[in-house]
Amino acid sequence: MAAADTELLGRHPLLCRLGPEQLERFAQAGELELFQPDEEIVVAGSLGDALYLLLAGSATVHTAEGGPPLATLGAGEFFGEMSLIEPARRSATVRAAELCEVFRVPHFALTNLLQDDPAAMTWVLVSVVKALSQRLRQTNRLVGSVQELAEFLAGSLV
Repeated sequence: MAAADTELLGRHPLLCRLGPEQLERFAQAGELELFQPDEEIVVAGSLGDALYLLLAGSATVHTAEGGPPLATLGAGEFFGEMSLIEPARRSATVRAAELCEVFRVPHFALTNLLQDDPAAMTWVLVSVVKALSQRLRQTNRLVGSVQELAEFLAGSLV
């Protein structure tokens, strides 16, 4: 595990509006990790104690039961954002689909960053909320489609 390059971190959408000093603090708060294809990055049911920024590669998100991927994440995306609020059990497993370079920021470091530089972390938090809002919209559309299909199938059985 190594320290992350601030230039590399500065290209991530969650951090792109931070200044050099803020990026340096962020870089010192976490660590760079590499994952091989099919290697689990986080596991459903384990303690969600860190935010992960996907810097390179892609990863798949799976339910605790396994099965087909729920989503595919690419460079510039993130996961583990619930750890910004509180450490809790992970709801999904994230597995590297190819060689992945991720930046892991532990919950305690995020809390320290928020206390040390609220303005910088406000931008990060707003970006996370926007992404969560988009994910929720996608989920709502999917649930609506499944509901329509269920109603259609129920009607065709009558």
